[in-house]
Amino acid sequence: MIENVVKTEIANGVRACFVKAEHFKTNVMSVHIVLPLESDMEANALLCYMLRRRCAKYPTMTALNRRLAELYGASLACGVSKTGDSQDICFRIVSVSDRFALSDEGISKNCTELLLDVLFEPKLENGNFAEEDIELEKRLLIEKIDSEFSEKRIYAKDRLVEEMFKGENYGKGRFGCRDEIRNVTNERLLAAWKAYLENAVIQFTFVGESDDGITEQLKERFSEIDRTEVCTIETRFEPVAKETQKIDEKQAVKQGKLVMGLRTGLESRDENFFPTRVAVDMFGGGPYSRLFMNVREKMSLCYYCSAQFVKDKGFILVQSGIEDENEKKATDAILEELQNMKDGKFTSEDVEKSKKGLTDAFLSVGDTPESIDAWVGTRVLDEEIILPQDYAEKINEVTADEIKTAAEKITLDTIYMLSGDGTGEEE
Repeated sequence: MIENVVKTEIANGVRACFVKAEHFKTNVMSVHIVLPLESDMEANALLCYMLRRRCAKYPTMTALNRRLAELYGASLACGVSKTGDSQDICFRIVSVSDRFALSDEGISKNCTELLLDVLFEPKLENGNFAEEDIELEKRLLIEKIDSEFSEKRIYAKDRLVEEMFKGENYGKGRFGCRDEIRNVTNERLLAAWKAYLENAVIQFTFVGESDDGITEQLKERFSEIDRTEVCTIETRFEPVAKETQKIDEKQAVKQGKLVMGLRTGLESRDENFFPTRVAVDMFGGGPYSRLFMNVREKMSLCYYCSAQFVKDKGFILVQSGIEDENEKKATDAILEELQNMKDGKFTSEDVEKSKKGLTDAFLSVGDTPESIDAWVGTRVLDEEIILPQDYAEKINEVTADEIKTAAEKITLDTIYMLSGDGTGEEE
């Protein structure tokens, strides 16, 4: 259980969140750098991996990794995600707690210093990034995107989002457009680095036993950065599907992928969140859900079938793996289960199973420093950080009538079907 989150303002649009956790053997320090999707997504994503490669103080990957080894085997990772209409660049260092140091050195302070070196002092040559580094990271990032194309479950989900949000930046992948990555220049990377430090909404999160001196470290680094033009991030919500569109695609796959996108009737991420969260979980969240119990188990129409509530954009993803010839049966069965939810054809036992599953998940957030960091770190844009136990309490207050009302607002927007092209090739 997370006892408390202490927030400290570092600079305009920059805050630090500290979670005291003395019972873990490891500390986690992360930074989330959030920019709107209309910014240079490709350069933002490429820069993330460029900065992880090396910095001015540790000018090679070998030197950087050697420094991590000196910090008792600390690990540094980075990643790019999409949250609502924003792109989230994250760097994270995991290290052992200070009490395990062989001397009085502060491991957490040294890890914070390394993280700041990576962000503020990249390795530049005559004011530019090394061209060989740029070309290498372009190739690796494109390979990462291509690997998702090969994973058809991910590919089908991304295609559904692309079609459902066509004309919106949200329809792009989290790295931006694949082909545009090849066109990223040194100038664009330098502009993205400037946007990281001057314009992005930033949150540092520290989970561990001691935060001594970390606030001063952060404030010192940002003291010379002009943060007067911090970006404003607002997410557009489309509450109701205007019409249902059907997208068909064929590839060399043996198992069909049926993905459905539904609007929830919500106009903001906080509106009616808890009843909708329970309704979606009952519909297709766990092994007790209607999609799993009926469509997958009883009717044997799907190899897998689940529903995911994407609260930051206010829609639902239903994903299933099926035989191509079962497409209509599976579609009809899924929609029938949704209609049953709207008609209130569920029992108090169904409600309690879902509440138990959700509350157990929320209450387990405090079990590891990594999960605590993920909970706090992904709430960069929230003015107040609601603790997971408070979420669990709100879930338990949801009534059957509220669940039915939430389900009634759900409308079908897009159906995407990826089926075999007859070649019989393996996925």
